[in-house]
Amino acid sequence: MSFKLIDITTGISPDTPVYEGDPKPLIERVTSIEKDGFVVSRMSIGTHTGTHVDAPSHIFANGKSVDELAPESFMGRAVLLDLSSGDGCIREDELEKCFAQYTDEEDLSVLLIKSKKHSKYCKSPDSGRMLAATAGTWILDHGFTIVAVDTLSVDSEPSLPNHKLFLRNGLNIVEYLHLSEVRAGIYFFICLPLKVIGCDAAPARAILMDKSCFT
Repeated sequence: MSFKLIDITTGISPDTPVYEGDPKPLIERVTSIEKDGFVVSRMSIGTHTGTHVDAPSHIFANGKSVDELAPESFMGRAVLLDLSSGDGCIREDELEKCFAQYTDEEDLSVLLIKSKKHSKYCKSPDSGRMLAATAGTWILDHGFTIVAVDTLSVDSEPSLPNHKLFLRNGLNIVEYLHLSEVRAGIYFFICLPLKVIGCDAAPARAILMDKSCFT
């Protein structure tokens, strides 16, 4: 069987933007082929660097850590909504209007939100269009189990209402995808976070399979 894979992961480098106050990525070689015969590098990053998964322990003191989240909970049939042409925070009425053409699709468990047209990397937490709290309620009410965005946060408000709503109700969060070159439509989504024991988040590799591979 042949099908197309689309890598939607934002990579990690010293130039990868991070949320204000988060550690900046540091990657440095500690050995060299010339001196040691092999290369080993040291990497220092925050857990929310590049494309990453937020665990409930990011928000809740007794929440599950990222290694306790089941791998199978990060895959499923996905709808990608393109909301990059609007302004301001993404509202529930925009989601409803954009989603209307996909209401006949069955077993959609993943919502991907494209908020930026051309930028591969968002330069600050408010680059791209983040979700209003009412949009978070819409997402939960529509039965999605994963919400994945191309911004550094699923929240437009500093009190993090969407983080709290999603993680309290078992809805997985994937942030900072690279969606600028992907069109709206139906895909199969797979995202596997690193198994970092006891941690609040972890970088992940995220891919899409085009619709033809599962119809």
